Amino acid sequence: MRGAIQLSSMVLVLALLSGCSTLGGQPGLQQAKIRPATLRPGDTAIVTVNVVDSRNIVDRVVGVVKEDPRMKFNMSDNGQGPDATANDGIWSLQVDVPFMAPPGAFTLELTAYSEDGQVIMVKDADIGKAPLSAACELVIEHPTESQS
Repeated sequence: MRGAIQLSSMVLVLALLSGCSTLGGQPGLQQAKIRPATLRPGDTAIVTVNVVDSRNIVDRVVGVVKEDPRMKFNMSDNGQGPDATANDGIWSLQVDVPFMAPPGAFTLELTAYSEDGQVIMVKDADIGKAPLSAACELVIEHPTESQS
């Protein structure tokens, strides 16, 4: 019995140290990815994020390009388009890189919203409360003359 208590205590400590945001029933956004992460104008990428939400308070997830907040994208978990399976907690989005996109490194910030359109706030060890969000990085490269 003592070994089981020590093991469960160790799991709790590891979860806290790893920044697990789903303790205490809080929803979380995990494993935000964009594939491929390096793109060229005209390329298509798929963005995914795992939404852990035992209380079903996440109604939508929106991606915003940090460097150009006018660029907003709605993610879905409806089994259509790039989303493989409806309601599996993996939200997806297909992004087509515009031909006029500038080269450089960009951050796509993903934020969760409730049914009433409010940003979902969660407890954060560092600042108290923070928006439920995650980010993924991408790079847009332009082909050189020898590659075109």
